[in-house]
Amino acid sequence: MLFVMYLWYDSAMKRVLLTLLFCSVVMSACADTTTTQPIVVNDQSLSGGGTSPEITVENFLSDLNKALKDPTINRTDVRDQWADTLSNYFVPVERSTQRIAIRSSLDNLAAGVAQLNADETVSFDIQFEPARRIKNDNDMVIVEVPNAMIAMVINRNSNRGNVSIWSQNESLGYLIGNNSNTFPVVQVGVRWFLTEN
Repeated sequence: MLFVMYLWYDSAMKRVLLTLLFCSVVMSACADTTTTQPIVVNDQSLSGGGTSPEITVENFLSDLNKALKDPTINRTDVRDQWADTLSNYFVPVERSTQRIAIRSSLDNLAAGVAQLNADETVSFDIQFEPARRIKNDNDMVIVEVPNAMIAMVINRNSNRGNVSIWSQNESLGYLIGNNSNTFPVVQVGVRWFLTEN
């Protein structure tokens, strides 16, 4: 019976993970690509991004971690705020597309978490070592985040207290479809932004 229960939780959590695939949808845009196309900036504000490629990637992952941990993610306005925050790390001409993808992923995350039993909670934790440049190509830099992992845990409140009933650690690269844990970052003006290109 315990084995069957473990399989149910394993498959249920994988469904939550697959529907969330927040990292996969959002960060697939960050995957290293072999073709580079020039970034064209329209008359949009150059706010967001970061002051260096490494800071841009680290801050994005930190904010993604905060979004995954936000206990109010079930609220529409909170998901809107996180979609805005996270999409601002992308180059301005890609933000509207990224915002839609991020918001959709956050909606799926909230729906997946809502499927848990009332006495269960899920937690996520992204852990990574300091980011480092591994490739420079004019205004494009590839940033690697060594040993980036996401820990996922389902806890149940029982008469023994809060008990972990399911846990899994995955490479962040595995979830984003990029086993090298790399992110393309482009410079526009004095700021650095994540990019699909």
